Amino acid sequence: MPTRDDAGQTAAMFADLHDRRAVVTGAARGIGLAIARRLLMAGAEVVAIDKDKETLRAEYERDLSCKIIADDLARDEVSLLADELVADGKPVELIVDNVGVSVPGGFTGTSDDLVASVFQSNLLGPWRFTRRLVEVLIEAQARDPALAARGGSIVFISSLHDTFPSGKPSYDVSKAGVSQLARVMAHELAPNRIRVNAISPGWIRTAPDPNTPEQRAKHEHMLRFIPMREPGYPDDVAKAAMLLLSNTWTGYVTGQNLRVDGGLSLSSWTT
Repeated sequence: MPTRDDAGQTAAMFADLHDRRAVVTGAARGIGLAIARRLLMAGAEVVAIDKDKETLRAEYERDLSCKIIADDLARDEVSLLADELVADGKPVELIVDNVGVSVPGGFTGTSDDLVASVFQSNLLGPWRFTRRLVEVLIEAQARDPALAARGGSIVFISSLHDTFPSGKPSYDVSKAGVSQLARVMAHELAPNRIRVNAISPGWIRTAPDPNTPEQRAKHEHMLRFIPMREPGYPDDVAKAAMLLLSNTWTGYVTGQNLRVDGGLSLSSWTT
């Protein structure tokens, strides 16, 4: 977890994110929580969204500068949530789409309803939500030259399983869609100086208890395939996300998918 020293370093390194409105979805735990905390350290105006209301409240109860919203991006009316966020007239300049769910079952063993639920949560909901926020940002840019010059930045949290099968095809295909959506958006939104990138994490230790027999076994199994011989942690992804959000550090980077995996994707780890 980030330390007090990290907060000062983050604020200095990412000064260009100070006072900019940011939204992080799936922000109650794991990667989303780590990204939201880094953005708060940088002085961004953060809105943390997650359907887990109780965990959201517990994690951000001391962060009075952070607005929390308990909502589900899988619902059909998610564009209305986007409208609520910008009702005060201030657009969202930094967007992190982190929601990701999976269900058990292979290609022939998963019901249509379960497949649809995964696509709704992982791809269609974030698509609709982000589209509305981008529409509002572009409208605001037309009125404000300074905002137009600053542009915006969007980061999608995808997965190595956008390329490598996991045995959960609905998840894998939805994440492949997320990675391609980032590229398509990057191409379309570049004239508006809105950069769009993705991060595909490897094995990130997000389990509440890493010492269960199941987690220990997974740890021993996965380390054989990770060249760096250690797992990743949510803050490893968060620091990469901060770089991609910052114009100072990656202002000429768009349409890319950064693998944060300790070299895992270099191995034949699916067999």
